[in-house]
Amino acid sequence: MRDVSWERWARGMGVVFAVLALIGFLTFGEAPKLEDSAEDVASFYRDNGGRVLAGLTIFAFSFIPLFWFIGAIANALRLSGESRLAATAVGLLATWAGAQLVFAAFAAPLAISIADTANPEISQALNGVGLAVDNLSAFALAGTILAASVGLTRARVLPAWFLSFGLVVAVLIVLHGTNWADEGFWSPGGGYLVVVVAAGLLWTIVASVLLFRAPLITDPAARPRDVAA
Repeated sequence: MRDVSWERWARGMGVVFAVLALIGFLTFGEAPKLEDSAEDVASFYRDNGGRVLAGLTIFAFSFIPLFWFIGAIANALRLSGESRLAATAVGLLATWAGAQLVFAAFAAPLAISIADTANPEISQALNGVGLAVDNLSAFALAGTILAASVGLTRARVLPAWFLSFGLVVAVLIVLHGTNWADEGFWSPGGGYLVVVVAAGLLWTIVASVLLFRAPLITDPAARPRDVAA
């Protein structure tokens, strides 16, 4: 019974991640865009260093419940006979998380000292590299959502409509990988980033709530289609 309880709460960790990640994003603030001048980039990190570091720390901490959550998804998929999709989802999420930590590894030194002491062009270059890494990581995140959505619905752990929902979210996120305009809404760090964050967090919350309420499978031989209502 205790193991069952832990499994259900692990499924709910997606909501905890979403809350912490949102707090981290709001604390960090609106990062400089690719088209911003070198002086504007340096000024942002110089004037908001404490806020940037706090936001990065909260966001990094949110990975703990996130991986607990993806572990619960992987476990549900494995017990449902979808081991390949379970491994795919975990691997792709790890890739995305690694890319986000690379972004943090560029942003944190800017907030600590580089923006204060280095040439503004260096701050601009590091910020641009971080934005490019974030753009490219969209493919891994979209793949995670797609693998989880396909697996959970194919195994009938979640209702059929969740697959369509997951496909829409995956498309919205994968488009972030094409945000290479010189300026404006479609540029790296531009307005489309808000769409990506909102879509990703919404999918996580919906998946977490549905999984929390779904029947648990404690017998590896039992398929969800046999126990689902």
